[in-house]
Amino acid sequence: MRRPLALFFLTSAAALAAMGCESPTSVGDPPELGAVVALDSLRLVDAVAPPCCTVDSAGARVSIVAGTLTFRKYLHYTDTAFTPGGEMSAACVTEIPDGGAVYANGLVTFGDGAANLMIPCHVGGYTLAVTQRLDYPAGPPETADVTVSSGTYSWTWGALSLVDGAGAVVPAAMAWDTVVVTTAGRTYKLQAVRAR
Repeated sequence: MRRPLALFFLTSAAALAAMGCESPTSVGDPPELGAVVALDSLRLVDAVAPPCCTVDSAGARVSIVAGTLTFRKYLHYTDTAFTPGGEMSAACVTEIPDGGAVYANGLVTFGDGAANLMIPCHVGGYTLAVTQRLDYPAGPPETADVTVSSGTYSWTWGALSLVDGAGAVVPAAMAWDTVVVTTAGRTYKLQAVRAR
């Protein structure tokens, strides 16, 4: 008698999934990060192009010379969507508008010259990092990679939300192929680079 009951539950679950009653996207605790899904290049810090923003600290002049905003998908999602390419997480399924050309970094361009940044997964982890050059009065300069902010993101077309590791909302905005992030007293403007 257990087989018909099990078959009933499997059939009911399949029917609910077909009606769109899938589970919401969720991840393990703590979530594990997987592959990079988008990587942007730093263009401006406080409206100044790198190298910029030089400060003196402990006998060295510190300048920001580069930076990246990296988005990573989680290793595991609990939801499932059925696509022409097979089963995958619904959080990583995005419909591309007609006429869009998708580049490896997530930039979607259109024939009329418009562009939008697409992050292939709607939720995941992010890291904003900068490369600093330290110039000492005596001795050669050094470089150091510094994480400015990291945490989780959620994305839909044209809208990006960031929450840092302490749970604080990090102001972020998307327009065309750029992302602007304000954190740690600075505003960082990053632009997606075509990488097809």
